[in-house]
Amino acid sequence: MTLNTKFRDRLKRLRIEIDNHLASLPLPEVPKSLYNPMKYSLSARGKRIRPILVFLVGEGLGEEHSRLIPAALAVEILHTFTLVHDDIMDNDTYRRGVPTVHVKWGLNTAILSGDGLMSLAFETLMQTESTNISKMGKEFSRAMLEICEGQALDLEFEKNNGITSKQYLEMVEKKTGRLLGLSCQLGAMVADSDQKVIDEIFFFGHELGKAFQIQDDLLEITSDEKKMKKSLGSDILAEKKTYPMIEAISGMKDEEKKKFISFLRENAGNRETILHEFQKRGCIEKSKNLVNILLNRAKSYLKVLPEKAQRDLESLVEIISYRQS
Repeated sequence: MTLNTKFRDRLKRLRIEIDNHLASLPLPEVPKSLYNPMKYSLSARGKRIRPILVFLVGEGLGEEHSRLIPAALAVEILHTFTLVHDDIMDNDTYRRGVPTVHVKWGLNTAILSGDGLMSLAFETLMQTESTNISKMGKEFSRAMLEICEGQALDLEFEKNNGITSKQYLEMVEKKTGRLLGLSCQLGAMVADSDQKVIDEIFFFGHELGKAFQIQDDLLEITSDEKKMKKSLGSDILAEKKTYPMIEAISGMKDEEKKKFISFLRENAGNRETILHEFQKRGCIEKSKNLVNILLNRAKSYLKVLPEKAQRDLESLVEIISYRQS
C-alpha cells in the first residue's frame, strides 16, 4: 500500500468519524422547526477539509486525537452555518447533494437555524480542554467577523465591474482563507505550540483557502451539478466577481463589460457556451496557474512542522490540487 493510498484511507476514516460525531451531537428535539434543520445541515456529507486540518496539524504537532475533537467539530459547524446563510444570499437550491435549508423549510427557518449553528459552534469549541482556550475563543470570534466581512465584500462586488484581482484576493482571504487558517491555528493551539508555529501554519491555511476558493470559481464554470452536488450558475446570475470573471472583463471598456456580463446571464444555463467564453479569453488557464502558485506558497509555510506533519499536509495539498468537486 503506497503512502498516498494510506493517507487517503486516513482521510476517509476521519470523514466518517467527523460525520458520526456531528450526527451524535446532543441537540434537543424541540422546537423541531429549529433543531431539525440544524441536524439536516450537519448530516449532509461534505469534504470536511476544515476539521481534517485541525486533526492533521494538531496530531502532527504531537497532540492526542481525542483532545482535538471539540475544535475540529466547532470549525465544521461554523462552516455549515456560513453555508446556510450563503445559500440564502446566493439563492442556491442545492448544497452537498440535497435541497438547501431555505428551499426545504423557508427563509425564516433557514436564518434561525443558521444562527443556531453559529451558537452551537462556539459552545462546542469551549468544550476543548486547553490552557489556550481563551486565545482560541478570540481567534474563533475574529474569524467569524472576518468571514462576514468577506461575504459583505462579495455582495458589494456584484454591482461593481471595476473590481481588480487584488481586491478579489483580499475578499477571499476573509471569506475562505480565514476559516482554513483558523482550522490550522486551532490544531496548533490545542497542541500548545509556540507563536511562530501558530502563525506559520495559519498562513498555510490562509493560502490554501484562497486556492480552494479559486478552484470553486473554476468548477462553477467547468464542472456540473452532479459532480459538485450543488446548484451551479448562481455566480453568473448574481454577477459575482469571481477570479475567472475578473480576468475575462479585465481591459474591457465599461459598456463592453456590461454586454459581456449580460450575455453570460442570458446563457447561464448553457454550460458549453459559458465554458467556451472563458476558455477563449484564457481565463481558465490563468485561474489554474494562480491556484498552483497559491498552493506552492502554502507549502512553503510548512517548514516549521515535524517532517511527518509536513508530508501529511503536502499530501492533502496534492489531493486538493486535483479535486473535481
